[in-house]
Amino acid sequence: MTKVNLRFSPEILRRLGEELVPHPDLGVVELVRNAYDADATTCAVELDSVDAAGGRVTVTDNGDGMTGDEIISGWLLLGKSSKAQATHSRTGRRKVGEKGLGRLAALRLGRAVTLTTRPRTQPHTEYILRIDWTAFDGAEAVEDVPLAMETRPTTQPPGTTIEIFDLLTAFDSQDVERLARSLVLLTGPFPGPEGFRTILNAPEFGKLEDIVRTTYFEEAEYRVVAELDDKGQASAKLVDWRGSEVATGDHFEIGSAGAERGQQPALAYLAPAATFELWAFALSNEAFIVRNTKRTVTEVKKWLRAVGGIHLYHRGLRVHPYGDAGHDWLEMNLRRVRSPELRPSTNTAVGRISVVDEAQLLIPKTDRTGFLETSSFRELARFGRNVLDWAANERLRDREARRAERKAESRDRVRTAVTRLEDTLQSLPPLERALVRAATEELKSAYDEKVSSVESDLVLYRTLSTVGTTTAVFAHETRQPVDLIEQAASVIARRGASLIEDYPQRLGDQVSAIQAAATSLRTFADIPLRLLHRRKRKPQIVSVNDVVDGLLPIFQPHLNSAAISVERQLSELGTPVQASVSAIEAILANLLANATYAFLHPHSGGTEQRTIVIRTETTDDLVILSVLDNGPGIDTAKVALDDIWLPGVTTREDGTGLGLTIVTDVTRDLGGRVNGKSEGELGGAEFNIELPRVISRS
Repeated sequence: MTKVNLRFSPEILRRLGEELVPHPDLGVVELVRNAYDADATTCAVELDSVDAAGGRVTVTDNGDGMTGDEIISGWLLLGKSSKAQATHSRTGRRKVGEKGLGRLAALRLGRAVTLTTRPRTQPHTEYILRIDWTAFDGAEAVEDVPLAMETRPTTQPPGTTIEIFDLLTAFDSQDVERLARSLVLLTGPFPGPEGFRTILNAPEFGKLEDIVRTTYFEEAEYRVVAELDDKGQASAKLVDWRGSEVATGDHFEIGSAGAERGQQPALAYLAPAATFELWAFALSNEAFIVRNTKRTVTEVKKWLRAVGGIHLYHRGLRVHPYGDAGHDWLEMNLRRVRSPELRPSTNTAVGRISVVDEAQLLIPKTDRTGFLETSSFRELARFGRNVLDWAANERLRDREARRAERKAESRDRVRTAVTRLEDTLQSLPPLERALVRAATEELKSAYDEKVSSVESDLVLYRTLSTVGTTTAVFAHETRQPVDLIEQAASVIARRGASLIEDYPQRLGDQVSAIQAAATSLRTFADIPLRLLHRRKRKPQIVSVNDVVDGLLPIFQPHLNSAAISVERQLSELGTPVQASVSAIEAILANLLANATYAFLHPHSGGTEQRTIVIRTETTDDLVILSVLDNGPGIDTAKVALDDIWLPGVTTREDGTGLGLTIVTDVTRDLGGRVNGKSEGELGGAEFNIELPRVISRS
């Protein structure tokens, strides 16, 4: 019997080096994580001429270093990590590395690497090991290439330096920025772990470190702290900016908040024990004034751009890519879009889920980009999402309770004020009492009239809100049958063309009509969903031209099916107004809907070319938005021109009479004015909206 050994080709080293890390910065971060495991207090990364191939990367730490035996039996033994047996460092840190493969990916970034290390357990001793990767290129097997380790005396303190020479690929600007962010956020911006700091000699690092290290947690509108114990049971509390506890939740309440409709919450989360902390911010000047803070909204926004999102910290160090820009692993932004009320986003909140995971339920990916999507990881993410849902529900309950309380207080104050007024009147002499009472009654009458007007508007807009939300629900549900219609029409068209000889003459026009109708139906479904988008309701400086350009494509399929052409005549001087996108869209959408209906009305006449013109004009202090058509105009025999703006007044048999009311209300709210013509420039109706123009101060 002949004994043989398993051998492997140097090609494996090359492939592991290329495939273990998708970006070179990740390899450098792996070396920094090794410094943390070695009880270093600082780890410095130096980049030398890395903007082109051939550069050098140096990673230096002041940790415990390695003995010769530890280099041979640990550092050079690929695929095995001593951390799997020695789980904690000398000072008690829970070691973060397990596979022992991460350093290989980093070391293979260049054509050669030098390890210089001074072990704490062997004072005045230094070990030097150099690896020339080109020596492996011509070898048959890895073990055929000898490596020499030098031992020499030193007066330097303990620590390790790894120099990677002759980089195979350059670090582009994105790699350097990503490395800077990874190093700054490796331990920050959150408290702890104490005694470990990273340094990078790059301008990007210094700027970002200044932003991140100056924290703004105390400016948060509210904070959520949740715990997941080792039995899979969750608990949480919600605290406002004053430090007052708003709500607490047990396992059932948290699970119920995130459970799918009709389902019961799980008995336990099958995930490692974890802590979830979230700080959410109200980014408005009013909120900061209430707290009497010296910080500014701009400062906090800048900080959140650098650190915002929910990060995942494993054994004290951040794990890439959770919390990176575009990596919303807890679906915060998606949940905010679906249910925008009082929910944070990655732009308005920062948080972390921290785990130790002694049982190693979370399995790192070989390429060092996070964890495998195992059931344990999915359960951990579900815990985080459920906590977000619970906090949103509790904030809604708190807001509604405070609203009800304010209403009750307001009624009590009115009753008290009326009583005091009557007492005061009774104390006056008869003549003065009569005069004051008359003036009071006049004031009360005017006040009641104003309240009546406000209550009428409230009823009107509650009705509109109900119509809008109901329309959005049905619009969403319409998408599935529209998909089925389009798919069925496509199948009929395809099979008909192959099976029926004269298909175009017999069925072609009818199938094309079905497809066109389905496209139009899809437009009807998309319009309310696009118009109700929450981001559009934010007050800002809005370009009216941009809103026109954004809204027309939504209406275009419907306009095409009605054979209506739209001509844009937009000002080239700029059309900035202080408004929200949704406000301008509300004006334009209602005017477009009215014009389209006029063409489709049975009594619209025989206009051969149906045309709508959307025009914007700019003066020194006004932006004028005009919508004109060549339809039948406004039937003033049915409704006086001055009355078309009134709620419920309409010339349409099936109309609501609310569209033009919305137009005039929105215009007035924006400080503008509106006028209409029954027969305008094109012969049909014409509406002109005048809005104050924002004057640039630059």
